[in-house]
Amino acid sequence: MTLEPLLTASPAIQFHVATVVPAALIGGIMLLMRKGTSLHRMAGRLWIALMVLTALSSFFIHEIKLIGGFSPIHILSVVVLVSAAEVIRSARRRDFVRHQRVVKSLYFGAIGIAGLFTLLPGRIMHEVVFAPGRGDGAPVWVWPLLVALVALGISRMRDREMPVWRLLLLPAFLVSVSVLTVFFGGLNAAALLALTAGMVLGAMAGWWTMRDVEVHRLAGNRVRVSGEFVSLMAILVIFASRFAAGMLEATGSSLQELPGVAELFVLIPVLFAALMAARALAQAGFNPLRFKGRQLTSETQC
Repeated sequence: MTLEPLLTASPAIQFHVATVVPAALIGGIMLLMRKGTSLHRMAGRLWIALMVLTALSSFFIHEIKLIGGFSPIHILSVVVLVSAAEVIRSARRRDFVRHQRVVKSLYFGAIGIAGLFTLLPGRIMHEVVFAPGRGDGAPVWVWPLLVALVALGISRMRDREMPVWRLLLLPAFLVSVSVLTVFFGGLNAAALLALTAGMVLGAMAGWWTMRDVEVHRLAGNRVRVSGEFVSLMAILVIFASRFAAGMLEATGSSLQELPGVAELFVLIPVLFAALMAARALAQAGFNPLRFKGRQLTSETQC
């Protein structure tokens, strides 16, 4: 596997891939989620937005020219836009039978079947996935690691009871790996600033999003936590940023020489790892923003 064909592709193709890949992941997760929850609705809105952006970006891609600058792929894009509107309409009318049918057709048709055609020889994604004997290919162990991390993220989408140490284990691991990667990658003033900013912003965002969540402590130093989507999203973003940084370095891309790019690849994984850690700490009962909020309410009432 190599990202070089994508890195040298047109901006329209890069944007198209950047929207369809998370749409494929989020859509698959959404189909497995419990329906009707606020988490399901939030994931659905994000998925529809990504699908619409994917369809719109395809009109700027003209690799296959059968009718002028267009091809049957663009007919599929029109179908996606119409189907996306129908998904929204059926949900608002509470016609959930049709809603689910259109969502599944859109997912398996536009992403599943159409995605397989992108892997045909001569297409860019075929080069990305099946490029043989390239020194810049991803190591084999990367993919089992991704599967394991996604499985852990999905496991956090359901309500569960667990020991506090197990709740904190994955976020602590991700924070440690993110920090150590920065130190062993060559620490300088800019990287240290990005690291600090990521830790602070991630922690504040994590505690802020959990400021109104009740803590359910149980006997035996255990805690009851509600299912959430943020952990899986954070895991995917951390993995994607590390993967992209590694590919840019392996291919010697000039993008990594641009101002701020190296610092961005430091900031993103640290920010999302700190976000996960802060949310886990809040679920365990430690949230300074929640404490301050309570203190402010108490003083106002007095």
